[in-house]
Amino acid sequence: MTRHMAIGSPSANGEQAVVPAIYTGQGGPYSARQIWSVIRRYELLLGAIVCLTVLAVLLSQWSATPIYRATATIQVELNDEKGTPEVAGRNRERVLNEAGLYASRSVAERVAKDLNLPSDPRFTKRPLPPGQPVTPQHLASSAGTLMSMADITPASDGDFIKIEVTSPSADLAADVANQYAASLAALRTEDRDQRRTGVVRDLEQQRSRLANEARQAEQALADFRRANQMLVGAGGEADLAQINQISIEAASAQAMRAAQGARAAGVSAAVSNRSVAGASSPLLDQQQRRLDELIRERSDLSVTYGPQHPRMQSVDAQIGETRRAMQQEQANVIAAANARTAAEAARERGMASSEAAAASARSSQLQGQLRNMISKAYANTANMVELNALERRAIAAREAYLATAKMSQEVQSSLDAEGVHSTLVSPAAVPGEPISPRPKSATFAAFAGSLMLGLLLIAAIELTDNRLWNADQIARHFGLPTFAMLPDLGKESRPSAENNPVTEDPQSLYAEVCRGLAAEVADLARHGRTQTVLITSPVMGDGKSTVALSLAAAAAASGRRAVVVDLDLRRPVGTILRSVQEQAGGNDIVAYLSGNADIARLLPSPTLVGEGPDGDVHQPVVLSAAEPVRNPSTLMRLRRVNRLLAELHQQFDLIVINAPAALATRDARMLIEAADHTLMVVRWGRTTVEQVRATLQVLQEQVDGVVLNRVDYAEHARRGYGDSVQFYMDSAEYYSGSVPQRASLRERLAVFWRRNQQQDA
Repeated sequence: MTRHMAIGSPSANGEQAVVPAIYTGQGGPYSARQIWSVIRRYELLLGAIVCLTVLAVLLSQWSATPIYRATATIQVELNDEKGTPEVAGRNRERVLNEAGLYASRSVAERVAKDLNLPSDPRFTKRPLPPGQPVTPQHLASSAGTLMSMADITPASDGDFIKIEVTSPSADLAADVANQYAASLAALRTEDRDQRRTGVVRDLEQQRSRLANEARQAEQALADFRRANQMLVGAGGEADLAQINQISIEAASAQAMRAAQGARAAGVSAAVSNRSVAGASSPLLDQQQRRLDELIRERSDLSVTYGPQHPRMQSVDAQIGETRRAMQQEQANVIAAANARTAAEAARERGMASSEAAAASARSSQLQGQLRNMISKAYANTANMVELNALERRAIAAREAYLATAKMSQEVQSSLDAEGVHSTLVSPAAVPGEPISPRPKSATFAAFAGSLMLGLLLIAAIELTDNRLWNADQIARHFGLPTFAMLPDLGKESRPSAENNPVTEDPQSLYAEVCRGLAAEVADLARHGRTQTVLITSPVMGDGKSTVALSLAAAAAASGRRAVVVDLDLRRPVGTILRSVQEQAGGNDIVAYLSGNADIARLLPSPTLVGEGPDGDVHQPVVLSAAEPVRNPSTLMRLRRVNRLLAELHQQFDLIVINAPAALATRDARMLIEAADHTLMVVRWGRTTVEQVRATLQVLQEQVDGVVLNRVDYAEHARRGYGDSVQFYMDSAEYYSGSVPQRASLRERLAVFWRRNQQQDA
């Protein structure tokens, strides 16, 4: 930050006193010194917050009831599908679920029920009378209190759960902490029994229903088979096998009939020819029987196989060989057989005929059975569609019944073994020392917390404070220089034309600052030409009249002829400039602007107050209105004001125009056209950034500099803004009269209280 300093008048020892004049620059981030300065500004607030907080905590600690904490440790055991114990740390999620169960309201209600907490005076201030039953509402209320007392914490990397219970009663805290595991086990057992009863009942009902449905389906299948005379396997391969078997038997009977007929014919031919070929012997009979068997076998095989089949060829070969053997045997026994031929031929012929007849009857019977079987097979085939549907329904009902029965057994087995168990491995001991109150730690925490809270509050106040306190703020926000920081004189020391600290006490701090302001204003003037300076402020009460009068007095003290033109005609009676006009009497500025008086009648006679190096020093002239003007717009015409200023230019070196507040009327904007330079008066610690910004918008940025008025030098220095005012006490010997001193704590509290009252008003 660049600082321009104004040099005041010589001090008593001949040295020059340095006072703050112009401050420009741009603000940057807060440094450590600036942060400390901010804290110093609000040290009273910070001290009050810390002291009140610590005092409140100490009182609460002294009056607090001792609180005890009991801790119980529970281990969680996990069982896999086979029932083998498993470390709980391998399944973190299940351990957390177990901890969640311990922290649930249902477990808290069960603990309250098991320990009869609603009737325990250690637990509640209003225990239930003896004999009064505990209702669910009592348990629910006790569970809420118990949940606030208990802290369930699972281990971060293990299978342990820590249960901490706090209570004004050490015995109660230990009892409650140790009861959690037993209450959860009892609650889990009841829940398991209820679930088992419900599930088993539902499964048994479903199993009975499915068994009945399976029985009905199988009965319907049996009824259908009986009604349609369909044995098991009918309508399928069994029917085909029976038909094939009967066909074979019929073919065999037909072959037997043909064979016996052929035999009978052969016997008859042999008898008629009386051939010895019919002679027989045991060997020949045996060979004949063998031949018959082969012939029958061939007949049986002919039904199934063709003539080229190996078995057929084998049988044919055996038949041929047997016949050759018979022929040879017949030749051997022909002689002996001649006698028996006739009788044996007759007997043989009768037997062959009988066997042929039996074979024919058998063949006919089998043919009839074959036709019946084929007809029944076609009927069974037609009924197979409905039969298959009934069989599928019966199979589905049977499988559903079996699945339900198996599920019932599995559910009962699974409900018998729980997957998670928890055991109290470290019971809670009755605590001997309370965990609270702890005055030392609580006081330290209160001090640290309140200090942090106070610092945050200070930061919030500082960041939201939009009031202007120093020249750096003005330069940072608006880029304007600050010409002077006028000390606060108080209501009892308001300057006037005759009694002004600039002339009455020229070595005072206030006079030195006013002379610096006059020097800065003089630097703006053009050489050899009367200077016109307009002074305004954002709102009323900022002290622009005092600044205007002090500036004129300082200019007059330096040998310049100065006049103050008060054009704030709307202000009521009682202002400084109006009081001066009332004391002077005669025509006022209203008479001149209305055309009832000329400049000669308006200006009073000059008052000599001393001699300077350049000639006589006259008291500054004040031109104001004796009474408020109801309609100043008719008088405040720029042409009339310019005519007044033109006539004053001929007699004065500095014309100070006291314009109305810029945000109250638009007169200040109009009067800027008649002035060479414009100064804005800002009241220290009261004027806001928004007010100055709005004023600059109204004046269209036509402001040359700012004057900070009514600055509390002691408070400003204490706040530590880093400007020259912070070190004014180091040059106190340069000034005469009273110099603002650092206020005591009591005085600062009084000022703080008054300032807050003024802001509220």
